[in-house]
Amino acid sequence: MEIDNLQGIYEKRIDLFKLNEFKIKKQLVLLSFLRFISFILSIIVIVLLNKQFSIFLLGILFFLFSLFIAGVIFYLKKTEVLNHFKNLIRINSDEINVLNNDFSGFNNGEEFINRDHAYSYDLDLFGEGSLFQYLNRTVTLVGRELLAKKLLNITKESSFVENQQKGITELNPKIDWRQNFIATAYSCPVTKDDNKKINDWIEQPVYYLKRVFFKIIVVLLPAVTLSFLVLLLAGISSYMWFVFFGLLQLFIASLLLRKTNEEQRIVTEELRILKNYSKLIKRIESEEFSSEVLKKLQNNLKTGDLKAEAAFKKLIKIIDAFDTRLNMILGVVLNATLMWDLYSVMRLERWKIKYGQNVKQWVKVIAEFDFYCSLSNYAYNNPDFIYPTISDQMILETENLGHPLIPETKRVNNNFKIENPGEIDIITGANMAGKSTFLRTVGINLILAMTGAPVCAKKFNFRLMDLYSGMRTADSLKENESYFYAELKRLKKIVEKLQVGEATFILLDEILKGTNSIDKAEGSKKFVEHLILLKATGIVATHDLTLCDLQKTHPQNIKNKCFEVEIHGDKIKFDYKLRAGITQNMNASVLMRQMGIFTN
Repeated sequence: MEIDNLQGIYEKRIDLFKLNEFKIKKQLVLLSFLRFISFILSIIVIVLLNKQFSIFLLGILFFLFSLFIAGVIFYLKKTEVLNHFKNLIRINSDEINVLNNDFSGFNNGEEFINRDHAYSYDLDLFGEGSLFQYLNRTVTLVGRELLAKKLLNITKESSFVENQQKGITELNPKIDWRQNFIATAYSCPVTKDDNKKINDWIEQPVYYLKRVFFKIIVVLLPAVTLSFLVLLLAGISSYMWFVFFGLLQLFIASLLLRKTNEEQRIVTEELRILKNYSKLIKRIESEEFSSEVLKKLQNNLKTGDLKAEAAFKKLIKIIDAFDTRLNMILGVVLNATLMWDLYSVMRLERWKIKYGQNVKQWVKVIAEFDFYCSLSNYAYNNPDFIYPTISDQMILETENLGHPLIPETKRVNNNFKIENPGEIDIITGANMAGKSTFLRTVGINLILAMTGAPVCAKKFNFRLMDLYSGMRTADSLKENESYFYAELKRLKKIVEKLQVGEATFILLDEILKGTNSIDKAEGSKKFVEHLILLKATGIVATHDLTLCDLQKTHPQNIKNKCFEVEIHGDKIKFDYKLRAGITQNMNASVLMRQMGIFTN
């Protein structure tokens, strides 16, 4: 599928949603007019009733009042639908921007940048223009954290990778479901504080249900109070008893007021989040999935006979009922007759006991689907990318391997193969010839492969291994260490990982950059020889051609490959194609002349 075709699909969707948006706006205008007319007519009827009472006019007033309330309710519902269509328009507009290589509107995950991570900093996984930003369509905080976690912690379990592939493959064509899921969450962003408050409330132990006194009075006092009310209305009892028990309930409510207010504040603040989670869960529960991984996630939303969405709806109803106490008059009446505050808090505690332990699991399911939506969207936008094949034989075998973040019109693909453990490919080439980009191309596609996502290649067979890189070392003023020492620490970590026998694919770019050329050449050679002894597998990019001599002494382990440039006078041509052998051309002096650093 060509980019133009994809853009056409997104444009058609925008046109459809704009048409629906226009229809909803017309309906909102009609509803506003209906409310206005019913309000004006109600005032007229009230004036007429004030002049002369009539059952007929009272009935009309009731009808107009009901019409006004219905108009308000429908207006709010239609406004919600309108916002949903606006979100869908935004989603498809964003995807058109992505097809035109502008994905700056998405969260770039800069909070996950870690210079000490095994590979993420070297491979630009996070930050502006990063792989994370390109992939990220998550709309929940837990989903964003899960996407980052899976990119940072690649797996070596083939069943896990294959299941992720199946989940991504199934959601790929479900563009309506994916976009509706995303649009639903757009209306209610969640912060870290929101998640923390919900978790803290869930984990907070119940108080009232553990005390027999409260369990008794919440039933007994309202029963006695209402009994005296009935007797009072029947003319059997004095109003004093009803007033006494009513005041007693208000006195108890006042003693518990501080704790009750705090409980209500917490749940009311998080009501919008709970409603949003409920809507997302409803979308998950109402969809039919065929892959085992997605069906299993869907089943995790069930608790006995009750589904998660129904449980959340119960909680929302309890909170909405609890909030009636905010009306001062109604709050006094309810607490004087029904011990409303205590009754409501105990209802919340019962819900927490029954369902609280499942909330974290339900939120994790939302996060998983949020993650799958991101990678399925990536797969949808790149229909020419392929799902890699896990191999027990070949370390890495690719055809037409390219960097997924480089536009297709500018991307240069290469074939690359490492057959056996212990093979190290030494890649040489001039400045800007493509060595570092190629290392990142291999690294990023390996990460995508082990996350279950499609890769930018025509063929991609790989063995599941850990990944470790040494490409972009930086000095640290905070830790008082030099650039060179920081690089040595990085290399030491790689050696330690290899020494414990963990299968690891390494990516090294210009070893020992922080020392002089003679020392660098000797140190680099000894380090690569040590890697050979440790049976390391991977790629070493370098300008140091003396490293290529290692192929003579270690022909089974070392293979020389290069990126070449064509130099014609002061003109340089890069083709970015990987070749066998050692580079023959260097270009530093030519580039310096071109930039006017010197003229001779």
